[in-house]
Amino acid sequence: MSPPLADVVGYLEGLRGRADLGILAEMLEGLDISRHDIAPACVFGVRGYRRNTIARGEWFELLALCWRSGDCTPIHDHEGSSCAFKVIEGQGTEIHYERTASGLVCPVGRVMLDEGTVCAAEDNDIHQVANMQAKATDLLTLHIYSPPIKQMGTYAFASGEHAEATS
Repeated sequence: MSPPLADVVGYLEGLRGRADLGILAEMLEGLDISRHDIAPACVFGVRGYRRNTIARGEWFELLALCWRSGDCTPIHDHEGSSCAFKVIEGQGTEIHYERTASGLVCPVGRVMLDEGTVCAAEDNDIHQVANMQAKATDLLTLHIYSPPIKQMGTYAFASGEHAEATS
């Protein structure tokens, strides 16, 4: 375990229930970490972003997500889980959605996530995260889920469909 992550993992291993989202975000804000510190977990996928486990317990999982240009999550929520992540390298894009009266989801905003930015979401927060940088420009993010995310609601833009997805 790299020294910058030791205190974070120590806190997470002490959890006896779902972590408070504000505490997770605050921990990541104060974390001075680089790709070098999580190098063994910096493994990129062939098709789509890749989730690499750094540490896991009953009430948490700590992951490095590795994104190539053009990789993105499905539109999703975090029902039953607190999720906070920090951009370690590159620039991510987060698109926020809300449910409409018709049952569809509609984009309502976009946030550019520069290196060092912390993003936090839980329960009914609907969003999509993507690497929209130029070709051959990678994105690396560090995620904490509490409890580990086993399934989430996923949405199709302008279709009104809602499904459960497992991770």
